[in-house]
Amino acid sequence: MKMLKSPVFLVAVSWSLYHLYTAAFGSLPALAQRALHIGFALALAFLLFRISKDESKKWVRAIDYLCAMLSMIIAGYIFVNVDRIGSRVWFVDGINGTDYFFGISLILLLLEASRRIIGNAMTILAVIFLAYGFLGDKVPGLLAHRGLSLKDMIDLQFLSPQGIFGVPLAVSADSVFYFVLFGAFLEVSGGGKLFNDLSFWLTGRYKGGPAKAAVISGGLMGSISGSAVANVVASGIFTIPLMIKTGYSRRFAAAVEAVSSTGGQLMPPIMGASAFVMAETLGYPYATIAFAAIIPSLLFYIQNFLVVHLQASKDGMKGMAKEDMPDIKKEVKDRAHMIIPLILLVYLMMGGFSLLTSAYYAIIATVVISFLRKTTRMNIKQVLEALESGAKQALQVAIPCALAGIIIGVISFSGLGLKFTEMVMGLSYGNLYLALILVAMATIVIGMGLPTTSAYIMGSILMAPALVTFGIIDLGAHMFIFYFAILSMITPPVALASYSAAGIAESNLSKTGWTSMFLAGSSFLIPFAFVINPAILLIGSPLEIVIVTLFTILGVFAFSAAIIGHVFTHTASIVRAFLIVASMLLIYPETITSLVGTGVLVITLYYQKLHQKKQLIVSEQDASLSKSGNF
Repeated sequence: MKMLKSPVFLVAVSWSLYHLYTAAFGSLPALAQRALHIGFALALAFLLFRISKDESKKWVRAIDYLCAMLSMIIAGYIFVNVDRIGSRVWFVDGINGTDYFFGISLILLLLEASRRIIGNAMTILAVIFLAYGFLGDKVPGLLAHRGLSLKDMIDLQFLSPQGIFGVPLAVSADSVFYFVLFGAFLEVSGGGKLFNDLSFWLTGRYKGGPAKAAVISGGLMGSISGSAVANVVASGIFTIPLMIKTGYSRRFAAAVEAVSSTGGQLMPPIMGASAFVMAETLGYPYATIAFAAIIPSLLFYIQNFLVVHLQASKDGMKGMAKEDMPDIKKEVKDRAHMIIPLILLVYLMMGGFSLLTSAYYAIIATVVISFLRKTTRMNIKQVLEALESGAKQALQVAIPCALAGIIIGVISFSGLGLKFTEMVMGLSYGNLYLALILVAMATIVIGMGLPTTSAYIMGSILMAPALVTFGIIDLGAHMFIFYFAILSMITPPVALASYSAAGIAESNLSKTGWTSMFLAGSSFLIPFAFVINPAILLIGSPLEIVIVTLFTILGVFAFSAAIIGHVFTHTASIVRAFLIVASMLLIYPETITSLVGTGVLVITLYYQKLHQKKQLIVSEQDASLSKSGNF
């Protein structure tokens, strides 16, 4: 096979096999496990993302191969010296010349890999924090600290678990990689196609069917892939052309796909990498995080579904043509069994098995169960393709996590987190709502151009402590930041998911970004609701949870109707204003405001219904006059 001669293929498959081996026979010491993980990631990064597209120049390829080899040598160095490094006393024991060389080399390799994969935003941010670490004693005011020497920086970043090899990289190596690999196996075996076709079968024949299918498939596939951009690319090539064919504008179709794909990171049972980082940071079982995300994720997709439905009703759209509908009987017959590995994964996770073990057995089950049908049976080539694909996708998490470790190390050393809390307290004048707005805006700004995981890590380190000082529970504070880190993927001026969808739809990038933000309108209010009343996070009595959720759903409906400007019939500007007021009152999780909001919504809907009847009467009279020849 030609693929066996490809360095990219060999490194990617080796990386996946390494993780499967440690899952089956036991992990290495933590530092060695993480070092080999990032070594493979860096090697793959330099082979996959070239320094230049002009491969005719031998020096270009030589640099990439040299960087890839050096990455693995550094990983091997830590593996060999893991006992010495692990027994050191940080900032006390000496550092030899080899430590300096490999420590500096690893930092530079990470920065270059980040530049190639993620772009300039995160790379520049890491450089700024490195400079802040070195020059802290020269920074005036509240942000000053004693500063790091080169020895201290190498000690912190390279020889301790507080920097590059800290919590984010641990989560990538011990959890996220396996779930990404599971998603790759499920996709190659045909499970992904099953979810996509089921979505079209459920909604395709109804008005605005393709857009509704995009909403459902976005939640299903986004939960497994954990990447908004990857989900847009994977499902958007099918859903966006069908939405356009049905009658949606290119910009609207791209925005629907972007919003739907983005929310998948919030959807249990798997969610995105950020959820695993949150569980590790808070010291909670992952099931607790997934459980808390159930209602917020459902609210996200309810509002998305409502927006799509109301727009279809406004434009008088129909469902998909019969020839465009999938043959669901054949699809279910051929692929329905591929849902079993996902069920097994959830069962093992909820049954107390570790995330690593749960994902490992789900991967094995995917291969075994694929043999039940000829249409899904995985051969050696497909298994290798899944191993390669999983590693390539995991690259988008591993590099940002390692780079985030650099930033976290500097933040921890300098005490910047506590100082940021003081800044938030000062700027908000001790007002909770103003503090929430500041944190939300800061998280979105941080997330512009960054992967969700990186945005969440930065936001949680800097701003979660500030929210906790206001009496917000730690889970609520972290979920609030997590939610807005996700929304940063569709928020201009840098909206990665929206821009990816715009590329497929051939629509204007900027306008698509603003449309995506517009369509997700009520989603920007939901985090405020669950921070104020944790019942939306399933914390509270069953009755309270049900009541608060129902009121919030009504609020989401009101906001969606205001955004589209249609409920029963076209809404005037004053009606849209009343709908927004009703939405605000309903989403704010207090009984009195919710009851008042319900009253405003009922009156508004009643007015709209009367207006619709009046329009029908006028239309019938016009039609009658037209027939009689008096018109």
